[in-house]
Amino acid sequence: MVKRSLATAVLVCVLLLGAVATPALSLRPWHAEPVDFSITPPAHALLGKASARGSGVVSRPLRAPKRFNLVGLTWSDAREEPGVAVRSRLEGGEWSRWATVYAHAEDSPDPGSETGTRGTSAPSWVGEADWVQYRVSKRPRGLRIHFVNVRGTATAADRARSVVRRVASAGVTSIAALVRPGGARAAEPQPQMVSRAGWGAGDCPPRKGPDFGEVRAAFVHHTVNSNAYTREEAPDVVLGICRFHRNTNGWNDIGYNFLVDRFGTIYEGRAGGTDQAVIGAQAQGYNGQSTGIANLGTFTSLAQTPEALRATARLIRWKLPLHGAPTSGATTLVSAGGSSNRYPSGQTVRLQRVIGHRDTGATSCPGDALYAQLPELRRMVGVLGPGGVATRLLAGLTTRRSVLYGALASVTGRLSASDGRPLPRQAVDVQAFIGGRWRTVTPSSTGEQGELAAVIKPARNRLLRARYAGIGDLRPATSRAFTVGVRPILSIVRTARKASSGARIVVRGKVVPRKARVYQVLQRKRGRHFRTVGTRAIRTRRDGRFEGFFVPARPGTYRLYVVARGDRTTARAASVKVTVRVGRSRGGGLATP
Repeated sequence: MVKRSLATAVLVCVLLLGAVATPALSLRPWHAEPVDFSITPPAHALLGKASARGSGVVSRPLRAPKRFNLVGLTWSDAREEPGVAVRSRLEGGEWSRWATVYAHAEDSPDPGSETGTRGTSAPSWVGEADWVQYRVSKRPRGLRIHFVNVRGTATAADRARSVVRRVASAGVTSIAALVRPGGARAAEPQPQMVSRAGWGAGDCPPRKGPDFGEVRAAFVHHTVNSNAYTREEAPDVVLGICRFHRNTNGWNDIGYNFLVDRFGTIYEGRAGGTDQAVIGAQAQGYNGQSTGIANLGTFTSLAQTPEALRATARLIRWKLPLHGAPTSGATTLVSAGGSSNRYPSGQTVRLQRVIGHRDTGATSCPGDALYAQLPELRRMVGVLGPGGVATRLLAGLTTRRSVLYGALASVTGRLSASDGRPLPRQAVDVQAFIGGRWRTVTPSSTGEQGELAAVIKPARNRLLRARYAGIGDLRPATSRAFTVGVRPILSIVRTARKASSGARIVVRGKVVPRKARVYQVLQRKRGRHFRTVGTRAIRTRRDGRFEGFFVPARPGTYRLYVVARGDRTTARAASVKVTVRVGRSRGGGLATP
């Protein structure tokens, strides 16, 4: 009886373990389901001054609601940039060293894309921790602490399940590796890297599809995390950063195009294809013209490892020529502006092909030690020319430089190889510069002679270009930028055609799209020509309607029209000219149509 009860108990335990282990019984490595959570530190959490000199404040030790692997801070106003440092510990363990996390993320989207007005620190990887303490150089408003757990250790129950599943996953993947067919690996120019699926990006999906630009340079970063992570923890660090960028910063996806750990492993970053010119959030103002490579860790005083430098060099040697850029020398980028950008919008900047983030951004990234290694990295990258066949793309407007609001504008052009032969049936996008980045507004393709014909319907003034992404051995190409203006529709719906001097002549009309003001222009005929005798501003209503008037002082032939002045949104526009014949006064009054 006792033996039977014991056997039953053992069977139940085995079944329970099997049920717990089932999610990990896959040929792919098992990843725990991430957990994000945050707290608002209580008002009494601050102990007082952070140093004897009185610079800043330090918090009391705070126990997190759950165990965490990564931590960062946010506050209400992005214009506040306090100095921030954090430290952590496990329950019953020793405190870690203070880790500086920069007050603004060392990587930023371009203006108007992906991010709001909230201030944020960079996330800090802490391994396993239950307690956190922070210090700030000043007290920012609306402070919150954000935590991420990606290792399945948030609660005691999670930790028990994760132990079983990690053991099961390790066993299955080890067996799969033994039975997987061997053989020589095909030589490919692309270096080996961990795919998004390999580091668990299924738990950090993009909010929307990727945007594409071009790649002229490679920005080198550091992620401002602890350098003490293990080889096994590195994929979890990448996932933690992705969750923080997406869920706390509110970005579309992880900011970087690629990441490299201290062991020399390369990780695929932002979704969209490693061979594509995916626009990331690595260097505000230049994201659409570059690729971003982040080094996992902090390299302010500690240099990056030789393994990581060699991996980064291999990546750059593959990535730049793939997009038609040489690996050495300088290139010219155009700033798209932004609060963390050192150069104003529209300024051209001459830069090395391999650069640090501090070369364009108001930041210390990638740290003094790694920045000092960039000359060595450039030597390791070497001198390689662009790969593939060069292409040329011409494009422009066939219509006038401005079109009426609601009308179509025609874009034509031609795509050819460097030897002049046309490139038929190739995908070419017409792009507009919107929100600090180039966005596709009309996908198109070339005809049998490489000709491009596309139409757009602009709602406001736009800077346009045509972009060919390249395919196979054909390198990408971009046309020169050109501008299309949009003229508002201005109509005069009522006014008198005859009146007496001294009479008030009412002018009514409408402007679409609405402008805050329009300008009534009055001309009087002198000899054979009309000469302007007055201009008056008229405020419009919310629906774009307006009403003005004029009072002719003397008889004669007058002409009036209404003008909407050009600005950043629309081009200059004018209504038709209306002729009014004014006779001698017969007692005054109001002239009506």
